[in-house]
Amino acid sequence: MQKLLKDSSLRPGVIRLTDQNFDNVVSAPRGYSLVVLLTAEAPQMGCHLCREFGPDYNLVAQSWHREHPKGGDGLYFGILDFRDGQKTYQKLQLKTAPNLWLYLPTIGDNAGPVQPFNYEIVGVPDVPGSIIRFIESHVSGVHITVYRPRDYSKVIATVLLGLVAVVGIKYIYPFVRPIIESRAIWAGISLVLVLMFTSGHMFNNIRHTPYVAGNRDGAVQYVAPGFSNQYGFETQAIAVLYAFLAFGAISLATKTPRLAYRTKQTMAIGTWCAVMLCLFSLLLFVFRMKNRGYPFSLPPMTK
Repeated sequence: MQKLLKDSSLRPGVIRLTDQNFDNVVSAPRGYSLVVLLTAEAPQMGCHLCREFGPDYNLVAQSWHREHPKGGDGLYFGILDFRDGQKTYQKLQLKTAPNLWLYLPTIGDNAGPVQPFNYEIVGVPDVPGSIIRFIESHVSGVHITVYRPRDYSKVIATVLLGLVAVVGIKYIYPFVRPIIESRAIWAGISLVLVLMFTSGHMFNNIRHTPYVAGNRDGAVQYVAPGFSNQYGFETQAIAVLYAFLAFGAISLATKTPRLAYRTKQTMAIGTWCAVMLCLFSLLLFVFRMKNRGYPFSLPPMTK
């Protein structure tokens, strides 16, 4: 076993089994445990599951070999490919691949049955972990830690993307700087977010409230009764009301003082005050629709 393990240069930690050595390796008496993968990885065999399962099995075997570089220490991993063991496949009457078998020692304190245990190869998200649990459940005193090889391609790709981002920012920043430093754009974004959250957008997403609902009479109900519930349409309507009220307040504070003529200023102030009066009245009307006991009202929409 030590010689076979040293000869496994293509797959460190995995013994290459063939028709010539398979019987000698698995025959009793055995003083070691042996995990054998019977597979058919050649492309002409068309076994996609074999090519998918093989790397996970090699990862477990190489992880064990990393912790026991001088020998298997009572546990060895082997692989028998169909092209190297056609006679063995016929002898074992195997018609499908891959198969994973675990042979326990037949002599010693951990002796077990001569016949191997079969691992059920099923679709599991963590194949290496499943193989390890299978081995550890039958072989006492064995603990395998998976050592995954570092994927340097991801590190290189991350570094290259970072360099491209730095160069891109250097050349693009002069063009996007006016946008980033624009007070109007940030004020607009802030205003939109404030309107979304104050109108109940997050409430609807968390509660998954319907857009509208039907009442007892079968008619469409756009405003939900009570202050602890609301509909999607109601949220949008309140957001629009808040938006117009905010725009009116901003116009009164910033736009009307800049008008050149007093008459225009007076007309603009009167118009915006009338619009805001109606909008506030409509807003309080909606509140009274949700709760008839709401104590506040504002003409001209009081009923």
